[in-house]
Amino acid sequence: MPDVRLITFDEIPGEVFTRWDITEHQLNQHLLSAGLTETPAIVADVLTFPPGFIHHMHRHPYADMVVVPLSGTVRFLGDPGDPMDMNPGQLLVVPRQSWHEFRNVSGAPSKVLHIFSGVGATEDVGYEAHPNQFSIT
Repeated sequence: MPDVRLITFDEIPGEVFTRWDITEHQLNQHLLSAGLTETPAIVADVLTFPPGFIHHMHRHPYADMVVVPLSGTVRFLGDPGDPMDMNPGQLLVVPRQSWHEFRNVSGAPSKVLHIFSGVGATEDVGYEAHPNQFSIT
């Protein structure tokens, strides 16, 4: 049985993440996963997005996603759908298979608590780029 743990975000090292479908980069702080905390059905990270950050349109077929803004303003865009600006004090639920894109529309870094449910590792969420991911505004 796993131990009860109190995790302090500032004590978790950050990992710079870049990929072909991300404008700028994101800083990932891995909090929960099967490998880290023996939680087989939840993955959680604190993600920091610099100004100008875009994670272009994509979806995850195997996990539901919850995004909780901690600082700054993050714009969510679905397909179809109108943009929604998210701020601290709000929570966004993105069901598996839903197309989505995130942008930092703040003039400063934005930080979110990012949770996947139903999987124990990020690599298990699945990933599919939208066929027109760079033409969606």
